[in-house]
Amino acid sequence: MDGLRLPPVIEEVMDPADDICDLKVERPGIVDKLTAKERESLEENDEKEEKEKEVEVGNGEKGQQEEQGEEKEVKVEEDEEEEEEGGMLEEDDLEELRSQVLQLVLELEEAREVSQRHEESFMELQGLLEDERLASAHQAESFTRQIQRLQAQLRSVQEEMDSLEEEKESELGEVQEELRSAQEEVLVLQQAGEEAAAERENDIASLQEELCRLRAELQRLRTTAQEYELEITTLRAEINMKSMRREGETDGEVSQLTAECHTISDECQTLKDENKQLSLKLQRLQRAGSNDVYLALRGEGDEDQKDEGVGQDEESVKAGGYITLSQTQGGQTQTMQGGRLVDASIQKNISFDGKPITNWNGGPSEVFSLKDQLKLAEERASQVQGQCEGLKGELAELQWLFDCSQKERVELEQELHHYRAELERLGGKKSQESEGDWNLVAVVAVAALVVLIVPSLSRAFT
Repeated sequence: MDGLRLPPVIEEVMDPADDICDLKVERPGIVDKLTAKERESLEENDEKEEKEKEVEVGNGEKGQQEEQGEEKEVKVEEDEEEEEEGGMLEEDDLEELRSQVLQLVLELEEAREVSQRHEESFMELQGLLEDERLASAHQAESFTRQIQRLQAQLRSVQEEMDSLEEEKESELGEVQEELRSAQEEVLVLQQAGEEAAAERENDIASLQEELCRLRAELQRLRTTAQEYELEITTLRAEINMKSMRREGETDGEVSQLTAECHTISDECQTLKDENKQLSLKLQRLQRAGSNDVYLALRGEGDEDQKDEGVGQDEESVKAGGYITLSQTQGGQTQTMQGGRLVDASIQKNISFDGKPITNWNGGPSEVFSLKDQLKLAEERASQVQGQCEGLKGELAELQWLFDCSQKERVELEQELHHYRAELERLGGKKSQESEGDWNLVAVVAVAALVVLIVPSLSRAFT
């Protein structure tokens, strides 16, 4: 930086030795004795003196001096004309010339007075100029002192700026090193984040595949459940149709079965009596010890019972079918006839010595099979419903995990964008040292958080 340039010191222009006081004019008494040549020389000296006065006096006095000079020139011209005529009129016009010289001397005195006044004003102006010069000199000295002081301050500030620039360059180098290390760490974290994102994407893909598989399984189970429901409805419709059809058939059979029940009860009573008689005979024969007779009697009794039991088997089968139908219908007929038919079957079992009753392959067995199928279908439907609920729960859990992973992925992407923005801001604002330090600390802290969070998330997903 260049130093300030001082204004030039105002130097003294006027020389006090050049005064106008040295002008010397002869007295009016001597003027009378002058010749024409002396007057001409005097006039020339006066003109020279007036010219010197005009040079020394300032621009403000030039107007007056020019006027006086013009007057004097006019007078000089008149004098010259008079001198030309003087040769002829020396004697005649001598008095006039003397009077004119006296007039000129008076004018010269007036001019001297004017010059003295101008000289006094000039001296005043010179004093003022000297004062101004001294004031400007003092002011210049103060200015020089201020400039020297400012230059010293400038040198100190320049030295401080140089030291600050050196410190700034060193700190900038350190910050650049830290920034490079932070960028390397960010790259490492970015690679780790990309790997974690790839793993998450793989997990998400596997979860989506599992979800698709479970959805297909759920759809298949729904279709099977619908098929089972359709089958159940068809079975129920068939059961209702068969039950309605059986109701019309059983109404006519009830009266017949009641009559047959009475006949069977009578026959059962007779068979009981015969059984008692045969048992008494058997006891007697056993007591007698005749095994052959016992066997013969037993064979006869068995044949008789078989002949009588064929019709009773058919009646008992009908009664058993009637009991099953009455149980499925649940009407009042079951309450009225159930006890009688059960007694008859018990008596028949007693009379036949525990022989098994043959099953009827007609309506009741089909009804039982349909009921069993209905129960199995309902159980299967309940199982399918339970499986559907379980799959729905698993699906909801997988959906929750998927949403959580998506949210974490979005958060990680936002953090990554934030890191990039921070790095760009650090790169764009390297001059701001304190802010750069805080931003670097924030980046390192967030990077540490990411390093701590990403493994835990990967472990949670695995």
